[in-house]
Amino acid sequence: MTPFRISRIDTAIVRLPFEQPVITPIHHITGIDNVLVTVETDQGLQGIAWLWCFGIGRARTLKSAIQTLEPLLLGRDPRETIRLSSLIAHDNNFMGRSGVVTIAQAALEVACWDIKARALDEPLWRLLGGARQPMRAYAGGLFLNDSIDSIVEEARRYVLRGFRAIKMRTGKPRLADDIERVEAIRSAIGPDVHLMVDVVQGWTADQAIRAGRALERFDLDWIEDPVAFDDHASLAKVAAALDIPICAGENDYGLTGFARLLQGRCIDIAMPDLQRVGGISEWLRVAALAQACSTLVTPHVFHEVSIHLASAVPNADWIEYVPWWDPLFIEPVPAVDGMIIAPDRPGLGLQFDWNRLDAMRME
Repeated sequence: MTPFRISRIDTAIVRLPFEQPVITPIHHITGIDNVLVTVETDQGLQGIAWLWCFGIGRARTLKSAIQTLEPLLLGRDPRETIRLSSLIAHDNNFMGRSGVVTIAQAALEVACWDIKARALDEPLWRLLGGARQPMRAYAGGLFLNDSIDSIVEEARRYVLRGFRAIKMRTGKPRLADDIERVEAIRSAIGPDVHLMVDVVQGWTADQAIRAGRALERFDLDWIEDPVAFDDHASLAKVAAALDIPICAGENDYGLTGFARLLQGRCIDIAMPDLQRVGGISEWLRVAALAQACSTLVTPHVFHEVSIHLASAVPNADWIEYVPWWDPLFIEPVPAVDGMIIAPDRPGLGLQFDWNRLDAMRME
């Protein structure tokens, strides 16, 4: 087989503004800053990936980290994804095994997987041994800056679109306000629609236990990130005290991060994030570790790629549907009647819509 060689890595920063800010207990977000990555080969194939963050300065840092790695990858075969990930990790060792360097590694690794599948003219899910089948999706939103009337209307719209699960944000200064909001949503969507709450690390352990017990009557599927993500002792305390499952992991890096969560009995459901976990290969390792611990995985955002990965592991449940990134692509991956199915096109099945994005490119 003719070898493929990486000939060029292109990066671009594109900002996607929000119509109105998104407010959580720890964020005030006016838009998403994205680093779009294209890896080109001497055979004419391209693979893509994207990273996201809040703030142009952070996007520039991610872009710089990718550019720093370009000389290491030029001339190498992009299909050797395991070897390339090891080379990148070794090169990044001085900077550590988390944060910016891991996120940069993820983008390059995802783009190489895209090339590998495109070279075989196969969709990624098939290359991973998965099956193409619709998977349940939940709609995210219902942020703290929105009024009760507003989030009730939003939830009803999701139900009308066919979603059978909704995730809302909690973490108001007063627990009574959180209870009022959750009660309003449960009343609006009825008993048969699944409901999750995301605290975005907004509580202490004692607050989380008190809140969880007060919210039990609303039949929640999970409480997500109830306390600071790296406070494993508090996570374990909350998980042990509550009957509602605890879901976390989107802020953790790599297999070792999830090993700590699982070994410490901090979580009931693992939520790996594609860019923080380090890419596709590491995401699959996390899923395998979770399976060995009889734990479900539910991917954090990136539904465009997550659907390929979830289709290839036996313990995946629920796909988080967040259409913020739809403007990046010629053919976004939709949710239809509350279900998502992986594209049947080669690779990720995605192409950046440069006819639209060139005008939005900041750098």
